[in-house]
Amino acid sequence: MSHAAKPALVIPDTHQNIDWVEAILVKESAEVSQVVFLGDYLDAKVKTADTPEATARYIANLQSRYPELPITFLVGNHDLPYLYDLQNDRSPESTNPNPYSNGAYVPAYSEQVREHFNHDFLSQLKPFALVEGFLMSHAGLHIAHFPVQTDDALQTLYTELNQHISKLPDQRPPALAAVGIARRGLDPIGGLAWQDWFHEFEDSLPWPQIVGHTLLDEPDSRGRSWNLDTRNGSYALIQNATIQIRALPKE
Repeated sequence: MSHAAKPALVIPDTHQNIDWVEAILVKESAEVSQVVFLGDYLDAKVKTADTPEATARYIANLQSRYPELPITFLVGNHDLPYLYDLQNDRSPESTNPNPYSNGAYVPAYSEQVREHFNHDFLSQLKPFALVEGFLMSHAGLHIAHFPVQTDDALQTLYTELNQHISKLPDQRPPALAAVGIARRGLDPIGGLAWQDWFHEFEDSLPWPQIVGHTLLDEPDSRGRSWNLDTRNGSYALIQNATIQIRALPKE
């Protein structure tokens, strides 16, 4: 693949802090070739976070605001329960458990975001992306879920997981949504929306990875791979298989 003249911008876990995202885009959008979001758009983690409805409206309108700038929206563990609700027209009063639920999931949020996280937007959610030499996903792809490590096998896995995301099954697909013991689940190793950076992640694939999900005080590396999730603190520019980590100036 040819290298872009401009770097790719990678924005980790949003968690409804759309002012932070907007400040990054104002600063960087004119100087980048594309934007990759690492997922987790809902379920606020900071006091400055906006409402679920405002967040959904903002995120869903980004591509129309930047029509010449390709934007990739990856899916995170905090997105999956809402995606399941929206795909199945599931009401907050449903007595059937949501198979993708997590501790922060609020069923009423699905109703609040439904207008903006509509079919057109949900169809844009992807499991992972290979950008500028890095495999990007919400929490990382583990070798246990990817035993054959070739480009063809990666494309096959992408197609399979993309089909799952387009209509989440009632049983969690392990490579996507397994919850490992490290995250109080029952699966041996977490899927790419749930893998724990400290206890499960391995830099063992042909491609270095860029992930979020596991909250850190500072960006952390493991071999060639990086975790950027510092509670809306860090983002990255990627070019020619190299990473430059940035943060907005503190007010």
